[in-house]
Amino acid sequence: DVMLAAYTVNAGDAKFDIERLCSAYLGRSLEENGEAATIYELESALGKRLEQDGISELYFKIEHPLAYVLFRMEKRGFLIDTKELKSFGVRLKDDIAKYEAEIYELAGKKFNINSPKQLGVVLFEDLELPTFKKTKSGYSTNAEVMEKLRPYHPIIDLILDYRQVAKLNSTYVEGLSKVADENGKVHTLFKQTGTATGRLSSAEPNLQNIPIRTELGRQMRKFFVAKDGYVLVDADYSQIELRLLAAIAKDPVMISAFREGFDIHSITAMQVFGVDEEGVTFELRKRAKAVNFGIVYGMGDYSLSQDLGVTKKEAARYIEGYKNTYKGVDEYLKRTVKEAYDNGYVKTILSRRRYIPELASGKAMERAFGERVAMNSPIQGSAADIIKLAMINVERALSESGLDARLILQVHDELIVECKESDAPKAMKILKSEMEGAASLAVALVAEAAIGKDWASCH
Repeated sequence: DVMLAAYTVNAGDAKFDIERLCSAYLGRSLEENGEAATIYELESALGKRLEQDGISELYFKIEHPLAYVLFRMEKRGFLIDTKELKSFGVRLKDDIAKYEAEIYELAGKKFNINSPKQLGVVLFEDLELPTFKKTKSGYSTNAEVMEKLRPYHPIIDLILDYRQVAKLNSTYVEGLSKVADENGKVHTLFKQTGTATGRLSSAEPNLQNIPIRTELGRQMRKFFVAKDGYVLVDADYSQIELRLLAAIAKDPVMISAFREGFDIHSITAMQVFGVDEEGVTFELRKRAKAVNFGIVYGMGDYSLSQDLGVTKKEAARYIEGYKNTYKGVDEYLKRTVKEAYDNGYVKTILSRRRYIPELASGKAMERAFGERVAMNSPIQGSAADIIKLAMINVERALSESGLDARLILQVHDELIVECKESDAPKAMKILKSEMEGAASLAVALVAEAAIGKDWASCH
């Protein structure tokens, strides 16, 4: 498949159509030879390139077999309880009307809440709130600005709640009802060439974007159900990116924390904030978690201070404490950035390359972005490689087991199987074991699994 081969060679390319591949790999236009002949030529040129870059195995063991797995998952679909979904929509519409009335009362007039222009006038002219950011067309009312405005006026909380409920209703309640087939199933499209990291994305409908941080968003998952006599088996990798970071960076402190079954966020809190185990409060653990993930994403003191609501100086101290605790991670990140500058790309554990042209930019901001990409891509890309491998293995193992069980959804680090109720314990054992066995690392992979009648009850 020349599209998948080109994606394996360089996932950062925006397009993988024949015309672009023809120009990139054959140095000519498509018209010169016709499409069928061109595909044969591309097969040969891309085959050589896969070989030359040492990524033939990545293509033949992961990307190519995965296409068949995704096809079957798309065909199977995921059952929606359309009746319950509709009544949830009615509740959301009531909430929307309630928020609108309260917003109009505080604003002292009616206006279009969804119009940034009209909202800008209400907030910054009528209510005279501070303007943090202006755009060419007027005042900015994006999420970042609204968060900063929260302490200044009660109308902001209402607007943010209104936005959340309105989006949930239009995108998911109305959106899912529109795309469900006559049997009440939704068939998402898995995009295999949609991200530069190697992760899968989902569209029409996008099932990877259902909000899980809010109570209302979590309620949405109740409407994804198993058919009668069947259940859902759901397994999620536990902290896969941090486990990969520990293994790839060969950091002894982090490796031993995972091996001994300690909570990594609590360990970080103890080291960074200088407290003992009893002193790790919920708030300190939350801060440590932000530091753990922030470091992997190349977050600086300013971004971390914004995230945690602390001063830049304090955030810098946290980062310093982290680097002193996990010296192996600090050295690994520096080494990775240097290699990215030297080679122009970074690699995952399965040799998937992420090219980073920003590192050659004359602009400091673009280079800084490139450095953050260099730090995170080997981790995020390796997690993507592993779950893809797990999907291929789960599909094969379930098929060979003779169980009435099939893979129906992948969301980031999570896989969902629908199976006959009586087969659930065996299906769960297969799912967990194939996910945990997808890679052998210095830190064991852990998949947490659960069984439920709907998606929400699996969490």
